[in-house]
Amino acid sequence: MHQKALFANLTMTKAGSLLCILYTCFITVASSFGIISSTQNGLSVTKTTQHVPLYASSQSEQPPPTPLCELQTFLKLTGAVQTGGQAKFVIQGGECYLNGEVETRRAKKLFKGDQVFFDEKSFDVLDEVNNRGYVYKVKQKKIKPMAKIDADGNLEFGGQFRSEEWRAERKEKKAAKKADKSKQESVQEE
Repeated sequence: MHQKALFANLTMTKAGSLLCILYTCFITVASSFGIISSTQNGLSVTKTTQHVPLYASSQSEQPPPTPLCELQTFLKLTGAVQTGGQAKFVIQGGECYLNGEVETRRAKKLFKGDQVFFDEKSFDVLDEVNNRGYVYKVKQKKIKPMAKIDADGNLEFGGQFRSEEWRAERKEKKAAKKADKSKQESVQEE
């Protein structure tokens, strides 16, 4: 009885009506999972022993499908466009459709079963790629360089964090090398 009175008082305000909606959603979801149950005296919490994993088990996971081609490469492959620049212009201009929807991403990966519509022609991705013998090369992610720690304990990435002393020393070495090279050239000319 107390819950019903609280519920009725909350519905009087806008914030209260929002809380009522959230409360109703919570009750619906919780009861569908068996967390709570409705009785004559009100709601009661029940302990469930059924455990359902939230994620698929690692044994049944399948690797993601390998794409067959990228959209801009596909248009060049089929001869629908002549150059990559033209493919870029056409795709970003919204003239190319993938599975009936406008596609503006040039590097959109195409998979088995996709249909590309361009210039009043329909292309099946799997058939076109197989007919032309194209093999998609999976791009490897570049490995970021690890920071090197110099004698002073400073991090040094390929030139980004080098000290001014190091830069001055480097300039002196380059100038000395250039002077030695010009001396050698002048000796050879004589």
